[in-house]
Amino acid sequence: MTGFAAAVVEAWQELRIHKLRVLLSLIGVGVAVCSLTTAVAVSNVAQQAMVEQYEKQNGRPANFGIYAYSESGEPADAEELQAAVDETMKVFGISYYSVVSQTSPTAVLAGERQQITLRTVDPSYAAMRRLVPTHGRWFGAADAQNYSPALVADKKFLDKLGIDGDSLPATVTLNAELDVTATVIGVVEKDTNSDGPMAYMLSDAYDRWFGDSEPRYDTSYQMWVPLDGADELGEAVADTLRSQLPGVGLDISRQDYLSWGDDDPLKPFRYVVGGVSLLILLLGVLSLLNIALVTIKQRVREIGIRRSFGATTGRVFFSVMMESIVATFVAGFVGVVAAVGIVNSPLARKYLMDGVEDVPGFPVSSAVVGLLVSLLVGALAGLLPALVAVRVRIIDAIRF
Repeated sequence: MTGFAAAVVEAWQELRIHKLRVLLSLIGVGVAVCSLTTAVAVSNVAQQAMVEQYEKQNGRPANFGIYAYSESGEPADAEELQAAVDETMKVFGISYYSVVSQTSPTAVLAGERQQITLRTVDPSYAAMRRLVPTHGRWFGAADAQNYSPALVADKKFLDKLGIDGDSLPATVTLNAELDVTATVIGVVEKDTNSDGPMAYMLSDAYDRWFGDSEPRYDTSYQMWVPLDGADELGEAVADTLRSQLPGVGLDISRQDYLSWGDDDPLKPFRYVVGGVSLLILLLGVLSLLNIALVTIKQRVREIGIRRSFGATTGRVFFSVMMESIVATFVAGFVGVVAAVGIVNSPLARKYLMDGVEDVPGFPVSSAVVGLLVSLLVGALAGLLPALVAVRVRIIDAIRF
């Protein structure tokens, strides 16, 4: 242990003597480590953004879709199905579930009647699909009893209505045989699955105001359950529903991105980040190795004199290697600190993390990776110069 500490101290003293060489080495390695650490940290943010986008489209893991139909192929009785679903969810303690259906009424937008997409859901749907209003609010259970049906619209709907989110609440006329004045209470991002203006309404509110005057289609149920034992729980829910609904066909399946099997949508992204990180590491090694080889040629006299005073081959090898490792560790530490500052800067948060709901903190793993990489770079870049150094003889120092 004493020998190792002495070697570290000796390496530090050598670095102080050769300040210019060290500075040139540190710049290259520090930039490489900073770039690598920043790339890993930013990739975590980008991956989180992609995950959230998948969850908005297909639901959070584990999300199941439940589709029911009668043996004749007609839709199952809505009231009977709703009662069976409510009872089954209560039995299994599932809090997050929602009916999902669509209809296409007209709405008076900018003085003209236009057809819109209206999706009827339950209050839990927002948590299941990461729907966070940019203005206003999402539905509460009490909104089903409002004297005016509540709507949460997308931005395109508001643009057609001719208002912005700061003007909420606002009213709009919906037509389903009779004109009904609805109240827009919130705004969400545009649904990528819908081309035209779109809005959400509570299923109970739709039944109360429109009933069967404007039939709904593509009716299904969705539930969000914990990942542990999700498949077994899905099968148990399906069996329970079938026992309560004789004569009704039932399909239940996972819909979230984690159920896509081997087709991991994030795999190409990981490969790209890994390739960029490897390239950055290679450039750092080459830069440091080039400077170290040039420098060791200039230290032949110094090494020869040390050999003449009894320095062993192992001592010379370890000394040169430790100089490289200590230098790159310092450079790596500076690079990691710089990366933390870059990723947490207001500019980075404005452009890289805009729209990300659960912004991850700076990953400790990327900082550890940066420091480990700096040590690895130092070891790789110091190996060849150290081998050259041990081949120096005392006679070489005299000739030099």
